[in-house]
Amino acid sequence: MKSVAALLLIISSTAFAKSQSNSYTSSAFVPPASPATTTSSHQQKAIPSTQTFTQTRVIQGASPGRNGLPLFAKQKKDSTTGKGGKIQVKLTKHIAGTGQAGDVIMVAPAFFQNSLLKSGSAVRISNDEVEKASAEKAQLDKDSSLAANDMKAKLDDRTLSLSKKAGPDGQLFGGIGFKCIMEELKKEFPAGCLDAKYIKITSFKDDDGKVLKHDIKSVGDYTATISLLKGVSADFKIEVTGEE
Repeated sequence: MKSVAALLLIISSTAFAKSQSNSYTSSAFVPPASPATTTSSHQQKAIPSTQTFTQTRVIQGASPGRNGLPLFAKQKKDSTTGKGGKIQVKLTKHIAGTGQAGDVIMVAPAFFQNSLLKSGSAVRISNDEVEKASAEKAQLDKDSSLAANDMKAKLDDRTLSLSKKAGPDGQLFGGIGFKCIMEELKKEFPAGCLDAKYIKITSFKDDDGKVLKHDIKSVGDYTATISLLKGVSADFKIEVTGEE
């Protein structure tokens, strides 16, 4: 009986050891599932993917930094701030010693906050806004140049005839100035063609080509020069006759 009991004990011990060995091998050396094979929830927890691990570090594990973003997250550069902490602004008014309206300059933050911003003399502007404004200005300059040269072609060698009361000696009863000539000139062209502030009569010359230092004061033939745009001007004739 003792021999039988001993034999059963040996068989039972051997079976238990074999089952433990198989269990250890199965759990310790489970081959990774192929991409097309669905894994169990237990295996997903045991072997997290690189993507899950990375997201945990970036989103959940990072300490919040400026603006609530992770400390190592790349933030968009502020294009209104330059070297030395200065900020980029656009002037909306002429500021003596600083610039003209429309100028884009770099200023100290304190000067902007305490002076320019309070007086409504400037606004902050980004590089993208500067590029857009430059493109718009370039197009406006092109259109203005085309319009000025078109008007020049119409005015060159044109004759404007005026009649004004004059004495027997040809002296006018009242002079003819730049403003009067502009008003008469505008009557001959569509409304708005000569309304820009930079369009103006700059000089009168007599029939001998001498520049007058005063208004036209006698009957005769004259030449007027009109500035249509910077670098673009036209010369036209003025014929003044007297009336009794």
